[in-house]
Amino acid sequence: MTNKCIESVTHPQIVCKENHSKFTLLNPTNLTVDKITVDGCIYPRGTNNKKCDFALNFDNTTILIELKGSKLKDACTQILAVIEQPKFKINPVKHAVIVTSRTPRIDSTIMNLKNNFLKKKIKFIHGNSPIEKNIVDFR
Repeated sequence: MTNKCIESVTHPQIVCKENHSKFTLLNPTNLTVDKITVDGCIYPRGTNNKKCDFALNFDNTTILIELKGSKLKDACTQILAVIEQPKFKINPVKHAVIVTSRTPRIDSTIMNLKNNFLKKKIKFIHGNSPIEKNIVDFR
């Protein structure tokens, strides 16, 4: 891992986007946030490792972000894989944010994955793109 994978920012809006999905963290107090490019940097492209797209670290909080089309099950698996075998610091307070570009079909498998987040004390947010949340929502 190199420092190019982690960027410390104090922007009022911290944007994570890929293809047709976008997550914006509103940071009105300009708190320092480490924006970590997970897929393609921490975990190089071409590896078979499951991984989420981005992580945001601040204070004692980590937000793991997966930007997806509609495969919610795959997104849950990718976030859980990073938490189980991290290659960067994961803070004690954890959040999983999955942003989809299309509404996924929700079935019992996905509900079980969501329950896995709860069992691991990971707060879960899902919605269609774009998602915009204030940093205070993650404290």
